[in-house]
Amino acid sequence: MDLPKIDNSNLWDKTYNILKEKIIRREFLGNQKLLIPELAAQLGVSRTPIRDALNRLEMDGLVKTVSKVGTFVNAIDVQDVMNATDTRMMLEFWVVDKLSSCTKQQLHEEIRRLESIVELSLRELDALTLDQYLQKDYNLLFHLEFMQLGGNSHNVAIYKSLMNYRFIAASSSLISKEMVTAAIKQHQNIIAVLKLGDAAQMREVIREHLEDSKNRLIAKITANGGSI
Repeated sequence: MDLPKIDNSNLWDKTYNILKEKIIRREFLGNQKLLIPELAAQLGVSRTPIRDALNRLEMDGLVKTVSKVGTFVNAIDVQDVMNATDTRMMLEFWVVDKLSSCTKQQLHEEIRRLESIVELSLRELDALTLDQYLQKDYNLLFHLEFMQLGGNSHNVAIYKSLMNYRFIAASSSLISKEMVTAAIKQHQNIIAVLKLGDAAQMREVIREHLEDSKNRLIAKITANGGSI
């Protein structure tokens, strides 16, 4: 694989970001061994920023290092998706519990931002190819915006990290237009219930959305051989 050589400004961050992008877009495949000398040569950097990047990627859960063997790209399997969905649900339910502390103005502004994301996603779904649309990842934008209602930046960061597996899945070989359309409709349902202010109903539509997303993705992963 040919990798772009990078300049020396913010060298370590750039090295990390390039390798992360290659992993989550699956240009590096699940279980592929990452060779430090090869990566250093292709990027035109020393081995030190490569090692630093791989350490950071391991903290992200994107790679794993096996002692005396090497560093490998983590594959995503059914159990990973189930675990991530459980944690996502816990965090989104936490946001629901925090809604009572939001002012009407805060809630109104946040609903408008969520509506804007949905409106844009609908326009782009019609205007772009599916691959182009998936690269935008409006699903992630919607859920991160919803997480903002909780007012806890640490929880938002945890949620974003959890969504690495969704980036990896963001391929037209795994995600269909029908799946995208269903997710957008569920986002609209979430907004509608958010306007009503019914916490119990809010949890129910969130549960329905995340369970549906999980089941659809598990079916795709299973058909793909059990991992991506």
